[in-house]
Amino acid sequence: MVSGSDKTPKRHDSCHVSPAPVATPALLLAWMIVGIIATLPELTAHRFSLTLIALMPATAAWWSQTHRHGALVWGMVAALLWGGCVVWMARVEAPELPESLAHQKVTLQGVVADREDRGDSVLLTLDEIRSDSWNPQGMLRVTLHRHATSVLPGERISLVARVRPLNAVSNPGAFDYRQFLLESGIEATATSSGPVTPLEQTGRWFCNRQRQRIADWIAVTLPPAQRGLAEALLVGKRGHLDGELQNALFVSGTFHLVAISGLHLSLVGGTVYFLLRLALTLILPLSRRLDMKRPAALLTLLPVTAYAFLAGWSVSTQRAFIMVGLFLLAIALQRRRQSWRMLTLAALLILSWRPSQLLNAGFQLSFLCVAVILYLIDRLPATNWRERLLLSVTSTISIGVATAPLSLYAFHRLSPYSIGINLLAIPWVGELSTTLGLLAMVLQPLWPDGGHGLLTLTGWTLERYRELVEWSVTWPGAELRTPGPALPGVALFVALGMIAARMRAASGRWEWRRPSLIVAALLGLCWPKETTPDQALRVIVLDVGQALSVMAKMPGGGWSLFDAGGAVSPRFNIGEAVISSALWHFGVDRLERVVISHPQRDHMAGMARVLRNFPVGEVWLSRLTEADGNRPDVTELLSVARRFEVPVRQFDGPETIQEGMARVRILPPLPWSRSIKTNDLSLALEIEHGTHRVLLTGDMEAKAEQWLLTQGALRPVTVLLAPHHGSLSSSTPPFVAAARPRHVIFSVGAGNMWGFPKPEVLRRWTEAGATLWRTDRQGAIEVFSDGTEFRILPFRGEEAKEEDAEP
Repeated sequence: MVSGSDKTPKRHDSCHVSPAPVATPALLLAWMIVGIIATLPELTAHRFSLTLIALMPATAAWWSQTHRHGALVWGMVAALLWGGCVVWMARVEAPELPESLAHQKVTLQGVVADREDRGDSVLLTLDEIRSDSWNPQGMLRVTLHRHATSVLPGERISLVARVRPLNAVSNPGAFDYRQFLLESGIEATATSSGPVTPLEQTGRWFCNRQRQRIADWIAVTLPPAQRGLAEALLVGKRGHLDGELQNALFVSGTFHLVAISGLHLSLVGGTVYFLLRLALTLILPLSRRLDMKRPAALLTLLPVTAYAFLAGWSVSTQRAFIMVGLFLLAIALQRRRQSWRMLTLAALLILSWRPSQLLNAGFQLSFLCVAVILYLIDRLPATNWRERLLLSVTSTISIGVATAPLSLYAFHRLSPYSIGINLLAIPWVGELSTTLGLLAMVLQPLWPDGGHGLLTLTGWTLERYRELVEWSVTWPGAELRTPGPALPGVALFVALGMIAARMRAASGRWEWRRPSLIVAALLGLCWPKETTPDQALRVIVLDVGQALSVMAKMPGGGWSLFDAGGAVSPRFNIGEAVISSALWHFGVDRLERVVISHPQRDHMAGMARVLRNFPVGEVWLSRLTEADGNRPDVTELLSVARRFEVPVRQFDGPETIQEGMARVRILPPLPWSRSIKTNDLSLALEIEHGTHRVLLTGDMEAKAEQWLLTQGALRPVTVLLAPHHGSLSSSTPPFVAAARPRHVIFSVGAGNMWGFPKPEVLRRWTEAGATLWRTDRQGAIEVFSDGTEFRILPFRGEEAKEEDAEP
């Protein structure tokens, strides 16, 4: 006889994890709506394909994991609520710096909100700013040069700084630094070379003050070779990660280990939860009546929150905090801990706060990594050390494979040895170095000698890690740079992979039930990137500040690069961040030639990096003097060219070559003499296609212009790159009259200290009937021609056709 209780369906244990990913239609539909809304700004910028990265994976997840149509109506209601929230919170209005203050020195006071020490400067973020002529509502980011300062977050200070509006460069494929600052609450930036006067301690920004004190303790305890990694790993400060080390971390595929994220917060949360639960269990009267897991989970939220703020509250820290916090709340509320549901909820919370994160590679990679780990945890037992080791190795390999397409798209980088290096580095840095460092931070206030010893040991482990990643850079084929797959292809890969994974999960077996989907997902990575019609000429003047760099696609030929100038520092290289990114954006995988008009930093600072990133056919230079050959930039360039066996040609006379359907003319350079300035020795190029000519002039001034006129080398052109950025020493009236361009493009930086382009020069070209374009106002400017007609397409603003530009 069977009892009634035996017929009752058994309930799952509260700690049981479902073998298949579970997500409600409401959350997944909300994800879809959030994705659509977050990409609306990109739609207005004529980049429709970006929406696919939100729609394809979300649609696939909803289709493959949802079978209960009764929840569809509630899902739509939830989606609309989320969408309204996102629309309201996504309105980031750019504050306007008064025009009278732009690039002017201002005496101001403010409270230090954060501080980051760098090798060559100190970066301060100021809040509560006071000034007689300006009352900003947001914060100010100030870069201090020359003068050392010991001020800490929370102190009110006074200083004199040159204030600048948020005018970041605007280029295709480049990181939007201006939007990043706006979302961080920064209203303007400033530089200062004068002293900083401390006024009072306000008591605000306590966590950042403690964070800076820990960074100072690390600085006096560890040698410079260990300091940068220790500060990045323990308190999220990367100011002392030099350029070579950062490149080694990227090449080895281990940069994620120095970004405070889920690994660090999980260690803190897990350790504190275990100790609190153990301590509460020892209180016998309470442990007999209450489940100590609940109060332990609630109490653990406090140190986890404190460490998240102590670590700088970066986006990766926010994501990890939400995940860990949701898990602890689930324990406290005795709710079933469904990891997939928590992952989806964490994503939605981040997106509702910062919708632009949907298109952020860090956000996408973080959640993709966690999804891969959860998927494997559901299917691989981990009851003994062998199974845990297998799970760890399998997770590392699977994450490397799953994230490779997205990494290729976002960073244009393939690290062949990254999986093997991560198998060693993750337990070494993630478990050993991080644990020792956190224990040192806790122990230092209680037992300074013990904390000092543990931090020294942490530094030793990090130095061994540094030696590994720097050694890996020397391995054959360690770094492969490529344009990467197209965005629709990446979205299709993720979408089909999710569907295939769902089908696999439903079967409960390791065999793929739909191999055709896997093949289709891999084929999606072959989706072609945007290309230029083979018969068209494309010339793009990049926005590189007060410098010059021009990309050119010859009709029927390849791509060339004319100059590669701009800012270079231990943390930023214009050749990598802007010029190479723009080339990859257009699918460039080889340059036929790179041309350096003359050896000055604002025309060649990023060229060595370009030679490292792309196969190059030739390097063209003007004739170098003995002094030019000793310049550090020239020495580095020639060294890199020899390393990659790139031929170098120097021109001291005119030459004409035919590439495809375009004729490229090198105009006769001015003969060298000691009285001639370097600018006047600039190499000038004329590109002719059909009925149109484009003239690139470099930094030539009056003498070089007069030389071209006397040699009869100057012809009327359609588009002209203004000589020497529009200085008074260039664009002479005879030169303007002989060139007679319909369009003149000025490559200038916003508020540059020389005041280029000069009003008199602008007036000359306008009176000659030319339409003027400026990179400081319109971003990168593209010239597109099929040989008979052409268009001017600025990155910001409206395009112009030839008929609109008649004198």
